[in-house]
Amino acid sequence: MRAGLAIVPAFTELVSGAPVGIVGIERDEKTAEPSLYYEKLPEVLPETAVIVDPMLATGGSACLVVDLLNGRGYEPAEIYFVGVLAAPEGIAKLTQLIPRANIVVSAVDQGLDDRNFIVPGLGDYGDRYYGTA
Repeated sequence: MRAGLAIVPAFTELVSGAPVGIVGIERDEKTAEPSLYYEKLPEVLPETAVIVDPMLATGGSACLVVDLLNGRGYEPAEIYFVGVLAAPEGIAKLTQLIPRANIVVSAVDQGLDDRNFIVPGLGDYGDRYYGTA
């Protein structure tokens, strides 16, 4: 949630009037498994859902959000992912749930390291953006 909040203002400036939902997901650093800790989606949902997240590493968090949106009635073709940086592994996992054409990122790095971080990557996007360690 924290890293994604960094790019929401720019996205809503481009898509003015779009309702914004917030989904908080925490990744276990040992297992790389995501867990949902917060969810607040608009009562009236738009026809298309866009997941805005700067990083797509393993794809676990994005897939968890897709599952959540599927539960709200969205079909795979109605869900998009927009991000800054991705690993091929995350793209491959997410394309099991939504069409590849619905995944838009600025760059795809070479892969994941043994800790499931994008290589070469940026480090922790939220830490970089907010200046925390």
